[in-house]
Amino acid sequence: MAKFIYPTDTTRVTSGFRGSRPDHHGIDLAESGYHPIYAAASGRVSRSYISSSYGECIMIVHTIDGVTWETVYAHMRSGSRTVKEGDYVTQGQTIGVMGNTGDSSGQHLHFELHKGSWNINKNNAVNPLDYLGKGDGGGTTEPSDKPLQPKGLGIATSKYPEGWGINLYSGPGKDAWFTGHVINTKMPYLIIDAAWYGGNENMLCLGWEAWAKEEHFEVQWFHAYSKYPAGYGINTYDGPNGNYKGNVDGSYPYGVFARKDGYIDIGQNTWVKEEHFNVR
Repeated sequence: MAKFIYPTDTTRVTSGFRGSRPDHHGIDLAESGYHPIYAAASGRVSRSYISSSYGECIMIVHTIDGVTWETVYAHMRSGSRTVKEGDYVTQGQTIGVMGNTGDSSGQHLHFELHKGSWNINKNNAVNPLDYLGKGDGGGTTEPSDKPLQPKGLGIATSKYPEGWGINLYSGPGKDAWFTGHVINTKMPYLIIDAAWYGGNENMLCLGWEAWAKEEHFEVQWFHAYSKYPAGYGINTYDGPNGNYKGNVDGSYPYGVFARKDGYIDIGQNTWVKEEHFNVR
């Protein structure tokens, strides 16, 4: 068992550790719909409270191989916390539900990992992706069992029983019209494009003039894996063929939010050349 497991049932990272946001001392894991939050490791609940910034929040202290760690789970759904300060929890125990409370824009889990105790300056924070799902920290292994995906952002399958219809629209905007077609099977669709409005307003393009709300689907999102060793810098840009923005070190898989002209949007309008990545 890994020292720390992923704290929810999605690994889709929409905002990474620091990087373009130096004051972002954790990662954001986001999906629409119902997603339980799990204790990343066994330990004792140090705080279970409502914060103006973190919203509904739980912090857990862990002692692993004599080392103290503390994890933070923020923006939980209102009223979903299942543990209180002083409770002992086991790894994988459900402690709440992903939400949008506090200083938050769109449903997500903000997760922090501190090597040592949490403090207001957060100077013990480390990148959770260096530890989640790993025995002792280290590089990310590209999953060879997943096929390469030459196009698209992911695979969408209706979350409803056969025969239940999902309306298709001519586009993602408010001026789009109902095309007269519906999806009423469990057939998987390749997501060609997406419009990120936040929360339950996100739209998926499943073909020509075939847009539908993300909330109606179970989605397996693709991820971009660097072709190079962790730490090898890859330039980022503010758009396809855009201006230089900085670089990423390829130490973890990146979400794929758009693909255009040989570039991938890995979040927050940060684009990388697809030639440096395998998309699976």
